[in-house]
Amino acid sequence: MSAAPFAPASAAPTPAASPPDYGSARYGDAFSRINALVIVGEAMADRHFRRLAALLPHDREELRRLGAMEGRHAADFVGCGRHLGVTPDLALARRLLAPLQQQFDACESEGDVVGCLTLQCLIIECFAVAAYRCYLPVADPYAAPITAAVLQDEDEHLGYGEQWLRQRLEAVREPLERCCRQAVPAALSLLQGLKADLEAIAIAPLQLIAEFVVCFQEALEAIGYTPHQARVLVARLAGAAVA
Repeated sequence: MSAAPFAPASAAPTPAASPPDYGSARYGDAFSRINALVIVGEAMADRHFRRLAALLPHDREELRRLGAMEGRHAADFVGCGRHLGVTPDLALARRLLAPLQQQFDACESEGDVVGCLTLQCLIIECFAVAAYRCYLPVADPYAAPITAAVLQDEDEHLGYGEQWLRQRLEAVREPLERCCRQAVPAALSLLQGLKADLEAIAIAPLQLIAEFVVCFQEALEAIGYTPHQARVLVARLAGAAVA
């Protein structure tokens, strides 16, 4: 599949023509699932960073600090749902995120540090950055400043993974790409069942995919892939998820 459908001119999301009706039943129903995915995803990231701290003892304190930030994000987004009177569907979110959690568990059990870092610090972080970039222009007034602050933190988490992998690129390229072949389609497939919910909160699903592609290509280039190599790899992975 060509990379063209996944190459927007800018990484900045296009704002909605008008804000959604935050008090409507349709918005609240959709937000109950989107909010849950964010809460469970941030809590999962907290656990992943703490487990990475055990795998990388030289960076233990830094990884624990990053994990604690993710835990605060989860609590902040619980507050966003509570502000709207929404009960997050946490059980659904856990089911949707289970494939990524299982892949991390498998990498950890095999001592695959590269796989664990690629999954959390590149793929999941890029997905989070893309989602928050798309959500920020349409977020309600309570959630907007929280989302902006979280987005800054996620860039820092992404930077940790980029730096670690860049220093070892030739040694880690094969396990990194092996992890990506499984995890990127799994991450993007989450959107398949949430298209209507994303649209209800004024996020265009294809724009979210495009944002992920931009972010992930940039991350691959930051660790040493050429722009062409990054473009080809991401287009192939994203194409498998949306074909």
